[in-house]
Amino acid sequence: MAIMNVTKNVKNQFSNDKNLAMRINFYKKYTTNKYKFADWLFDKYVFKKNMKILELGCGNGSHWEGKIETLPDGCSLVLSDFSEGMLDLVREKFSANENVSIKKIDIQEIPFEDETFDIVIANHMLFHVPDLNKALLEVKRVLKDNGVFYSATDGNGGMRPFLHNAIVKFEPTSTAFTEQLPFNLQNGCEILGKYFENVQRFDYENILAITNTQDLIEWLKSTKSISGYSDESLLSLYNYFEDIREKDMNKNMENEYAWNDVKSHDRSL
Repeated sequence: MAIMNVTKNVKNQFSNDKNLAMRINFYKKYTTNKYKFADWLFDKYVFKKNMKILELGCGNGSHWEGKIETLPDGCSLVLSDFSEGMLDLVREKFSANENVSIKKIDIQEIPFEDETFDIVIANHMLFHVPDLNKALLEVKRVLKDNGVFYSATDGNGGMRPFLHNAIVKFEPTSTAFTEQLPFNLQNGCEILGKYFENVQRFDYENILAITNTQDLIEWLKSTKSISGYSDESLLSLYNYFEDIREKDMNKNMENEYAWNDVKSHDRSL
């Protein structure tokens, strides 16, 4: 039952790209690292001629815009997600690319033969997978002997404790932002080390400087953590965050909140 509930929640969250697009745009707007996360990721990938590449959980595919054309000659790319709503958007963007195929895939049951791919990518999605062991065994199975698995994830710290402490002021029984990501910055290398011989970790460090309180509220509403909260609670949260922003502005002349946002990218062979 717990696994079914996780799967249902993820499907509801990502049936289309409304929530995902909101979060992507939020991070783009308030990131202070001029080295964009998508560019940083792609600079970590090692693509060579004639490689077969599979991405699992590609979302709306926005991170591939302007990147597919840079793939070396002979490379083929499979973009996959388990949300048809996401894949419809991916088809709109990339169906004209002859070296790209688009498939609905559950990482726990990858429909390809053993040792098919040179590279498998799964970014910011392993913490959603109900059976992580099954998923990683599948990734390992479809990778060639000398293949590489790339996976980016988030940490359990960052702004999560701050947001939870704010929310419980107005929703005392809330558990929002207290759940521990099962695959995260802190344990990612250890988990991957059980399946792959050589795991390397690279950290992307960033600070979000948020200057518009309503944008923060809209970002919160895009998460499952506070879905269903009353307008009264949301207004109280808005006033609470706005008060913090104004106090910070008076104290250091910076009209913003500042949160550390560290992401980890693991390269597994």
